[in-house]
Amino acid sequence: MKNYNFRLACGLYDQVELLSMRKTPVKITYKMDDDSALEILGIITDVYVRNKIEYIQINGKHEIETSLILNIQSNPKPFK
Repeated sequence: MKNYNFRLACGLYDQVELLSMRKTPVKITYKMDDDSALEILGIITDVYVRNKIEYIQINGKHEIETSLILNIQSNPKPFK
């Protein structure tokens, strides 16, 4: 179910915007529909709201609803 009321806290939103502007590599862990967790490594290319839902875009193609994000790590070690 979509969470239309969720928004990133102002301080976290500012940090996410800085990561995007600086093209800092990040690892984002987020929850899937089946409650499993998935990790993605990349660059935040956009943060936006569509149909009252906030999203982060990674590498210009992966869209993640912010209410599903469990963790954002900057400058992560590469995946093995």
